[in-house]
Amino acid sequence: MDTQSIKQYYRKRRKAIVVAVSGLLYAGGWTLGYLTTLDTASTAILVLAAVVGGYDIAKTAYHEVKSRTLGIKTLVTLAAVGAIVIGSYWEAAAVVFLFALGSYLEGRTMRKTRNALEELLEMTPDTATVRRDGEQQEVPAREVEAGEVVVVKPGEKIPVDGAVVEGESAVNQAPVTGESAPVHKADGDEVYAGTINQEGSLEVETTGSGTDTTLQRIIRRVEEAQEAQSPTENLIDRFAKYYTPGVLALAVGAYAVTQNAILSLTLLVIGCPGALVIGPPVSIVSAIGNAARSGVLMKGGEHLEQAGKIDLVAFDKTGTLTKGETTVADAAGFDAGTGEVLEIAAIAEKKSEHHLGDAILEAAQDRPVEVTDGGTEAVQADTESAPADARSVPDPESFDVVAGKGVVARHDGREIVVGNRSLLDERDVEVPGEVGDYVREREERGETVVHVVRDGVVVGAIAMRDELREAAPGVVQKIQDAGIETVMLTGDNERVAAAVAEAVGIDDYRAELLPEDKQAVIEEYREDGRVVAMVGDGINDAPSLATADVGIAMGAAGTDTAIETADMALMADDLDRIPYAVELSKATRWNIFENVGLAVLTVTLLLAGVLTSYVTLALGMLVHEASVLAVIGNGMRLLRY
Repeated sequence: MDTQSIKQYYRKRRKAIVVAVSGLLYAGGWTLGYLTTLDTASTAILVLAAVVGGYDIAKTAYHEVKSRTLGIKTLVTLAAVGAIVIGSYWEAAAVVFLFALGSYLEGRTMRKTRNALEELLEMTPDTATVRRDGEQQEVPAREVEAGEVVVVKPGEKIPVDGAVVEGESAVNQAPVTGESAPVHKADGDEVYAGTINQEGSLEVETTGSGTDTTLQRIIRRVEEAQEAQSPTENLIDRFAKYYTPGVLALAVGAYAVTQNAILSLTLLVIGCPGALVIGPPVSIVSAIGNAARSGVLMKGGEHLEQAGKIDLVAFDKTGTLTKGETTVADAAGFDAGTGEVLEIAAIAEKKSEHHLGDAILEAAQDRPVEVTDGGTEAVQADTESAPADARSVPDPESFDVVAGKGVVARHDGREIVVGNRSLLDERDVEVPGEVGDYVREREERGETVVHVVRDGVVVGAIAMRDELREAAPGVVQKIQDAGIETVMLTGDNERVAAAVAEAVGIDDYRAELLPEDKQAVIEEYREDGRVVAMVGDGINDAPSLATADVGIAMGAAGTDTAIETADMALMADDLDRIPYAVELSKATRWNIFENVGLAVLTVTLLLAGVLTSYVTLALGMLVHEASVLAVIGNGMRLLRY
């Protein structure tokens, strides 16, 4: 091994080597003094052990004092130097070695709590097979440009974010979204860097590579979250600024009263707030790492602690409790044929960006309606079975959106209104009794119904269904079992909201809410002293998510806005992650309390032991370091939660 290799090996393992050498010298010096009469040699070895183990500690202490801060290492340095001055060489070596060993083990265990981040970093492939100039070329993944096609063979990791342009396969998305089951991918489906192609070959058109991928955004978020301090950490840091000088003053006062140097030095050692300072961070880092592996991004310790206090969870309905895949369930014509009703509505909705408008347009284009003497057959938009000659829908001559109520358009010189009852009332449109009966019947099934009006006359109604997520009732029950109240906030009317709330098992609901109304409801709950979490899609519910104590955005994979702004982001549309995230937050909060309690109890007992002469300098240091490792071990339990 050459000199350069030796230097690299030493730099990489310096702390371990220092601890090992200090420990060997300490053991050798103590043994020599205990078994022989070579006191001078024993003293020299013990002092050398203190110097070797204490050099880095003293160096840090010097900078602490220079910057006018007194930290743990300052107290340990003073204790070691004081012990040598009064001739307690064994105690000096023991204190330094035990502290160095504790710091080394603390560093190793803290690195383990960050393993989730290291695992994420290892998931990104270094190379990608790109189709260039008609040939496949292997290039660094970070050099793949947007628009280039990447070939991913079975068993390979996908190196870029993109959309499938050819091939079909099952992809393991657990590294990004936390989903346990592989997801089927085909033409047009989105895929993410770091996920694993399990079966068929895929060709992916790149939308993001290198640092501009969903996985890299997750990594950045986890790094930031693990570095951000929680309220408890900030409180302890402020406390330590006064606590450490207080311990130093106590030690000086004890010596002034008792003239017992060992007592004063022991007070310095056992007064170190090591376990108190390290306890909360290790709990926070462990929980954030665990959550990241499970497809939940936490913005930081502040939001993690806040989530542990949640006593009310508010759900958006569409796209949260439901799948967000609205289809036309039924259509009825009252002053026109049902096919004509669909076409009129589709013309008005053609320029709309609302999901209800999309469903109407798709149904009108892809599935002609079969008229019966009692109304119409159910109409389901189904693009896979759509006829090749799907009807085209003409553009409206004018188009206007009435937020939260519907649309108003003109076509062929005639006014078309498609919307809810509120919009019709605003425009003084009379709703015939038979239309009202139809609407009531469909809404009691949990369907959303829009009226179709032409030149002030209701010509028909269209009922649309958004299927509930299968997991929704179970998730709501889990949250309620944890003692947390649930509420649903929706823009749908009272009957639809009541039907959905009953099907899901929600405690309460608020209906016919505009986005600003949802925000007002959240504010109302908070003013009543509730700690509120709002669950939504991260974009449409942005005001409510921002107002809630904890905003939880669903389906954030690939969505920059949700990843960057949500307090918590569920990478997949997996409702089961919500009770997991809430329970993990509550467990983390209790874990922090346990660590703080253990640290305070240890210091209190050690102080009592010192003042009653039951605790020696070395024993105090040993118990102190044991308490540090105990809180680290307790915090690391959250990695397996």
